Amino acid sequence: MKKPIIALIVLVLAAAGSLGAFLAVKNKNDKENQQKKEALAANVLFSFDSDSPTKLTFSKDGETYVCENKDGIWTLSTGEFPVDQTYCQLICTYTSNLEAVENYGEITDEKLAMYGLDSPDTVEITEPKGTHVIHIGDQSPTGNYYYVTVEGRNDVYAVEAMQGSVLKLDKLLIKNKELLPYTLYDLKEVTTYKDGKVLCDLTYDEESQTWSLPKEYDQLDLDQTQVTAEFNNIVRLEAEDMMDEKLDDLTKYGFDKPYGEAVVKGIDGTERKLLISVDEADPTYCYVLVDGEQVEKYYTQDMHFTQLLPYDYISQDYIAAQSYNVSSFKLKYNNIDISAELDLDNSKCTVNGKEVDLNTNENYVAFDNFFNSMSIFKFKGTDVNAKPELKDAEFTAEFTLKEGGTREMELVKGEDTNYYVFRDGKYTGAYIEESMLTGRNSLSEFFIKFRKLAGIE
Repeated sequence: MKKPIIALIVLVLAAAGSLGAFLAVKNKNDKENQQKKEALAANVLFSFDSDSPTKLTFSKDGETYVCENKDGIWTLSTGEFPVDQTYCQLICTYTSNLEAVENYGEITDEKLAMYGLDSPDTVEITEPKGTHVIHIGDQSPTGNYYYVTVEGRNDVYAVEAMQGSVLKLDKLLIKNKELLPYTLYDLKEVTTYKDGKVLCDLTYDEESQTWSLPKEYDQLDLDQTQVTAEFNNIVRLEAEDMMDEKLDDLTKYGFDKPYGEAVVKGIDGTERKLLISVDEADPTYCYVLVDGEQVEKYYTQDMHFTQLLPYDYISQDYIAAQSYNVSSFKLKYNNIDISAELDLDNSKCTVNGKEVDLNTNENYVAFDNFFNSMSIFKFKGTDVNAKPELKDAEFTAEFTLKEGGTREMELVKGEDTNYYVFRDGKYTGAYIEESMLTGRNSLSEFFIKFRKLAGIE
C-alpha cells in the first residue's frame, strides 16, 4: 500500500523536474517556445495553490468519501475511519499542476462509453477559488494511460497510467495506514501475549516520565533508552499493504494460531489490539489484524517487539560496585576465600594481609580484570516465578562502599548451569550462567592470573 504513496511522491517530483526543464530552454527560440507554451497550456488540466484545498471528495457509483482539512489536519466527514494525511496532501500537490499527455478531441456519448467515462471515478478538489473536478475512466488497452475528463473542458484526455491509478477510488488508499494512532509521548501501556499469557507488560508513569515493568521486576533496572528506542520504532510503522477490512475467518491469514499478540494503550484511555501471523508463503512479511477487523501487511521484523521478553528491556549488565568507590571487599567462591583493603589513590591493595603493588600496568590490569569479574553480573535471563532460597550460596561477595554502607551479592545454584542472583539478601529475579564463574575469561581464570602476579598464596 506504500507503492501508490511512493508513486505520488515520484509524480510530484517529476512534475517539478519537467517545469525546470521547460524553463531551462525558455530562451532558445521565441517562436518555438510560444508553440510549446500553447501546447502545454492546452493540456494543463489544473493549476492552483497546492496548499489551498480544504476538501477532497472521492466518489464512484454512489460510494463517496469526503475528506476535510481543518487546521492542517485531514479528517473524514463521517468519522468512519482516520485519514491518511500523506495521501491527501500528495493528491493536492499532484493535481495542482496536473497535465494530460494526449487529447482525444471533443466529448461525445460514444467516447464516454468507449473510454469508460460514462461511469467514472470522480475526484473533486475544493479550494477558495472554486472546485476542480476530474473524472477517471478506463485504462488504455496498452496499459500506458487512463482516460479522463475535466469539468469545464470539452475534450477527452489521457494521463499517464501511474497518474490515473492514484486517482481511482480506493478506500484503503484514503484510510490511515499507521499501525498505531499514537506518538511516542501518547503511549501509556504496551502488553504482549504468547499463548494467551502475558509475555511482557510495560507501563508509563506520567509523573516520573519513566517506563516500568510489573512490581516483581522491581529488583532489576529497566533500560529506559532501550524501551524508548523500541517504541519509537513501532509508533512510526505504516502498512506495506491493506487487506481485508472486515475479517470473519481467522484461519484465512492464520490468526487462529497467531505469531504474536499485543494491546497498546494510550494516555487518552484508548487502546489498539493487534494479532500477528507470519505469511507462510513469504516469511519476510506478516499480517496484522487490527482491532479484530482490518488486516494489514508489514515486515515481520517490524513486529519483533511482540516477541520480546522483560529480559530484553532490562540492563543486562548489573554493576554491583566499582573499584574506585570501594574501600574493602570479601569474596568466597570455590577455593577462593579472600579479604581485601583497597587504596587505589596510592595504587595499593592488601589481600589477606599481603600488600600488593598496583603501580605496574601488568598488576593493575590483572587486579582490574579480577575485580570486574566478581562485581559485574551479566544476566542471562529472568525468572520471576522462581522461588530460590538463600542458603548454601556458592558465591558471596561483600563490598564496603566509600560513601558508607555495603553491597552484598550472592549466587545460588539453579537448574542446569544457571545461578540465581541475590542482592542484599533479596532475589533479583535474574540469573547468570556458570561461565561467569569458571572457564575462559571467568572469575576463576582472572583470580589465578591476579594471584600469580601479586604473589598471593
